[in-house]
Amino acid sequence: MTDLSSEMSQMSSDTKGCRHSKSEYRVYLGLIFLAAIPFCTVIWAYTLIRQAKVPEQGPIQQALSEARTITPRIFWT
Repeated sequence: MTDLSSEMSQMSSDTKGCRHSKSEYRVYLGLIFLAAIPFCTVIWAYTLIRQAKVPEQGPIQQALSEARTITPRIFWT
């Protein structure tokens, strides 16, 4: 029979050291959002001109969506 209690305690102490605060997450989300706005605006305008119809998402909503997709990937380390 294997004793897993010592291994489990090591795993929990390793994961506790890697926790990030909500404020840090929000800072990264805000920075990525601000960086994504110009790109999403250009893509939105290009789609508007090229297809002659308004895209479903506006540039702000699209930038926020991109930021919400990218930010968690930073914290997966």
